[in-house]
Amino acid sequence: MSFSRRSFLGAAGAAGLIHAYPREAKAAASELTVATWGGEEIKDLTAAFAKPFTNETGTRVLFDGAGPSEGKIKAMVDQSQVDWDLCDVDGYVAVRLANAGVLSIIDYKKVKRDAVMEPFALEHAIAGYTYSFVLAYNAAAYPERPPLSWKDFFDRRTFPGRRAVWRWMIGGFEAAAMAAGAPRDQVYPIDIEAAVAKLATLGDDLTVWESGDHVRQMLLDGSITMACMWHSRAAQLGAESEGKIAWTFEEGLLCPGMWVVPKKNPGGNAAFDFLAAMQQPKRQLELTRLRSLGPSNPAATAAMPENLRPIDPTQPQNLQQQAIISSTWWAENYDKARLKFQDQLERM
Repeated sequence: MSFSRRSFLGAAGAAGLIHAYPREAKAAASELTVATWGGEEIKDLTAAFAKPFTNETGTRVLFDGAGPSEGKIKAMVDQSQVDWDLCDVDGYVAVRLANAGVLSIIDYKKVKRDAVMEPFALEHAIAGYTYSFVLAYNAAAYPERPPLSWKDFFDRRTFPGRRAVWRWMIGGFEAAAMAAGAPRDQVYPIDIEAAVAKLATLGDDLTVWESGDHVRQMLLDGSITMACMWHSRAAQLGAESEGKIAWTFEEGLLCPGMWVVPKKNPGGNAAFDFLAAMQQPKRQLELTRLRSLGPSNPAATAAMPENLRPIDPTQPQNLQQQAIISSTWWAENYDKARLKFQDQLERM
């Protein structure tokens, strides 16, 4: 079983929403149910996307915070018991689900393919927002020279202290590859054995985080001094700590937040109407303001207010510093990478 980006976002917050809107209680013609990861995210998605869509169309948008994992989506479709109309998944999960034949083809007559930055508009999935894995660090721990590259991240002598990567590999493997010398535009294919070996060189200084709240707490309480983490959380933490936690887009990894429509979804083609509505630049800008996530529509990137540009990974000056994730590579190699990394963690 693979784990999506926010599988551990907050079990307590998500648990109360599991099956909050059972299938038999829905009126397909007037409601859509969106599966996401719970917590504050639902409030912000409602404000940025659901509320204006409902005001325009009269169609209610409900959220289920149970977490649309790869396994749950496949089981729903296979058993013809689909509760969800749209699901928020990682890029590699979207590719795997498409390969498994459980996703509807995106209706590009309703949804605008050219309103999504390349390469995040796929046959069966489309990006609704973007985020990056970035290097964040405790500024006070490095008063003379801060770590500003993955080479620095792996330099235990010059930059002492514990550091964390995501337990589920994405971001950390790319960081290891770039630290070993891979140019940003030549990160893939990743040598899994070499990436795991590079991470192992961190020894006792390496730990892993499992959720945004987890890595936030570790940085705040000083149990780690740097992390490879989501830029949205790093930006929020930087503001909250008044710059005590700093971060950089240098050698970041740009990723898509993908929307997919499971086959046999109860709301039918109305799901694509909501997808199209979420492409509106002003709505994506609102999500950036609320959650520090980047847009997926180039028109939103161009219209980004000046004060939000430093936290937008799609701004040209930020994008040029980053690599772009290969969802196809991760779809093909995720299971092997997970087993290798888990084995190494157990040895450390």
